[in-house]
Amino acid sequence: MSNPKNQKEKKVPLPLKVPESLFMELSQEAKEKNISRSEVALYRLQHCATPLTPALMKELQDSANKKYEELKENQPEEAIKIQEEVMRLWKYLNY
Repeated sequence: MSNPKNQKEKKVPLPLKVPESLFMELSQEAKEKNISRSEVALYRLQHCATPLTPALMKELQDSANKKYEELKENQPEEAIKIQEEVMRLWKYLNY
């Protein structure tokens, strides 16, 4: 049986007026990511209820890193290795 998420769904136009500042923001993000403005807007519409935006995730990780540095001396070796791996992986994210 095929997965319905893998099937292409028909797309229809959605005329929508937005503030010029948002239009420019969408355009800039699309340019930076080398995708269309529609793809950026669609992603935002589909994920509007998801509070874990890249900016929020960065803020959360920065807070975790700060706390980690405070507690580092008392951490078991395994926790230190896990944190170092997390920090290495964060370097691969491009926002």
